[in-house]
Amino acid sequence: MRISGPGKTDAPALRKTSGKKKSGSSGFTDALAAGDAADAASASRAAQPVGPVAAVDALLALQEAPDAASGRSKGVARAEEMLALLEDVRRGILLGAIPRSKLRQLADLARRRREGFVDPALDSILDDIELRAEVELAKLESGE
Repeated sequence: MRISGPGKTDAPALRKTSGKKKSGSSGFTDALAAGDAADAASASRAAQPVGPVAAVDALLALQEAPDAASGRSKGVARAEEMLALLEDVRRGILLGAIPRSKLRQLADLARRRREGFVDPALDSILDDIELRAEVELAKLESGE
């Protein structure tokens, strides 16, 4: 048996290749290259000079103008307040002690700002709420 030295084997020699594949590349490498290209494109867009801001006054005026959404949100807030008062009155009826202040608030809220409503069904509902609140107030005052 012959010993030829440390690290030597009788196996066929392995050939080292360079780290780059020439014929085809992996999907990961392609994705990295595409990401670098996209980053370079966005960086070049970000580096472009910004144009003059010409319509700042118009934008500020537009923000201050009332729109349908603000009127609608006020209407929704008013409706939620009225529903909360109606719930308090309902609880008071069930418990046998209706708070007068809530009835007065409900009647006042139903009476306020009704000129702007175009819907006759909504107007009728508000009339019914106001009438019911006034009737309950009259019952409380006559019961004393």
